[in-house]
Amino acid sequence: MEQGVKVPNLVSTLNQLMEAEQNNELIENQSTTSLNYQFMYKQLESAIEEILVKYPNDPVVKELKQNLLRNLRPILEQLNQ
Repeated sequence: MEQGVKVPNLVSTLNQLMEAEQNNELIENQSTTSLNYQFMYKQLESAIEEILVKYPNDPVVKELKQNLLRNLRPILEQLNQ
């Protein structure tokens, strides 16, 4: 009879281990996705910086700078307080 008690515990333990493994896989997938987005963002950031430096007087670059300053102004003002 003791074995009958241990079997459900074994099944329960196996189920818990399987759920933990699935959760670990989800976390790893989320981490990989996050790293991919971080990498893509850094690539985009580098490309934009390069264009800003190469073509500082281009009308599109000037408009981009103005838009960035306009969008960041409220944040910068809060940081200066």
